[in-house]
Amino acid sequence: MRALLLIVALLGAWPQGSGEYVLVKKGSNEYHRPGCDLVRDTTDVVAMTRGEAESRGMKPHAACDPSKQGDRNTARTEYVFVAAGDKRYHRESCTKLGTPHQRITLEDAGKKKYWPCPVCKPPIRKRGA
Repeated sequence: MRALLLIVALLGAWPQGSGEYVLVKKGSNEYHRPGCDLVRDTTDVVAMTRGEAESRGMKPHAACDPSKQGDRNTARTEYVFVAAGDKRYHRESCTKLGTPHQRITLEDAGKKKYWPCPVCKPPIRKRGA
């Protein structure tokens, strides 16, 4: 729970450059952005600046590499999964996802009034989307 609170706090205070905050799993040589799925539910994480992580020889996780991110304000398409008769959207690996299921965009899930699954904790849709 502390890690989740830390991630939420860091998302609100996300500076740019080598002073931006990143998360490191204990024993790993990669750092992650706070929104990365690999550190989403992990409890053994440490927060530090990107500059500190790089000075310790750590490399960015492939999905978290700032040089490959481009403009942070550019929206990327995120997909979620829904099953007929379900009012929630899920990650593909969710145990609560029925079969058959279909992949839809997170934006469409919001338009169709689906809610995020409390079990798999998929990406959260923006309000009013």
